[in-house]
Amino acid sequence: MSSVSAATSRDSASAYRWVVMGIWVSGTVVAFMIISTIGILMPAISDELGLSPFQQGMLGSAAYWGNLTLAIPVGWWASRFAPKILTTVTMLLGTLFLLAQALSPGFVVLILARVAFGITVIARQPARAFLTQQWFPSRQVVMLNSISNAMFGLVVGGGIAASPFILSALGDSWRATLLSFVALFAAITLVWMIFGKERITPEYRGQLGVQGVDVLRGTLRQRDLWIAGFGFVGPTAAWSAFLSFYPTLMLDTHGMPLFWSGGILAVGVLMGGLSGLVLGWVATAYDRGRVILLFNGVAIGITFVGMTLTGSLPLLLVLTFCNGIAFGFWPVLFSSPFHLPGMRPREIAVSLSFIQMSSSAGIAIGPLIAGALQQATNDLRLSLVVVSFASLTLCAAGLFMRHGLSSRMASE
Repeated sequence: MSSVSAATSRDSASAYRWVVMGIWVSGTVVAFMIISTIGILMPAISDELGLSPFQQGMLGSAAYWGNLTLAIPVGWWASRFAPKILTTVTMLLGTLFLLAQALSPGFVVLILARVAFGITVIARQPARAFLTQQWFPSRQVVMLNSISNAMFGLVVGGGIAASPFILSALGDSWRATLLSFVALFAAITLVWMIFGKERITPEYRGQLGVQGVDVLRGTLRQRDLWIAGFGFVGPTAAWSAFLSFYPTLMLDTHGMPLFWSGGILAVGVLMGGLSGLVLGWVATAYDRGRVILLFNGVAIGITFVGMTLTGSLPLLLVLTFCNGIAFGFWPVLFSSPFHLPGMRPREIAVSLSFIQMSSSAGIAIGPLIAGALQQATNDLRLSLVVVSFASLTLCAAGLFMRHGLSSRMASE
């Protein structure tokens, strides 16, 4: 089966586009699910390897270290390759690096394998930009990303909720749990290799003229891209700190079992995915993207703080429910590169790598800050409270962005 579909009609695109993007997004959200379950596995890993709080923070953020320094050059380099082969190679490598984590003899190998796995995720992002432009009109980009965000909530939230049970069923072995994730990721890789396709139209081919350093120049000249990236840093820092340390906080402070703390985090992730569908539609139909960013940045910080102050399960469920709704901002801000003026396919591909780098920066520094603060103050709750207010960077994006948030641009 050829990887490139020569069909150019709208009917042909409609018939297969959801299959292509559904498989592609499934591979990405499963990768993030695997990364995000580190908080559930952390007590078992720490017991076996004897990790300090700061080492735990390092492990929680390691999957995103490479993204901080390599996202732009890797995105620029990877954007030269066809999305089918780029996705296939990065998923195969990701499977191998995930296997290396499960079999790692010690902390150093484990953390290096997590770094490498994260690099394969960022290297795959240009393929998303190309496939989106090949198969979807501009006016549907926000909705596509809203559906992708919903899948993220379902898969990542479901994975976090299920991982304590998987861990228990496998004899509390974090290695066996990771091996089960290896099998899942390998299966999705095989499905992509069989069913993943491209759709090259004359219009798309004509937009690929920009090459070389012009790609970077055209991308990094965009003021609003930098602001959007800054907006992602704070919420993702708070989120990753909670993923890494919240189960430990609730276990030590309230004796809450991992399946309950994991379930609380999973509810938030699930609601974030589902609310993204609604907020993405609101942003597109009613031009309310700016308001969404301003309100949700405050709501994320307040609800995270509240989650550290109570052990009441009903109240925690309400707080994480509201927190998840606030994280529905994701498709609104993530879609902004597609609607910035004058952007061409490879520039959009590099822009998505830049956005991914920005969110990775937050995810990487969140556990590091929380771990360092805990080690300095011996107060994990205080550490998480401090990191919670990083979400206010989202408000700054809502205040200062000029383009990329308008429903009028999205419908052009």
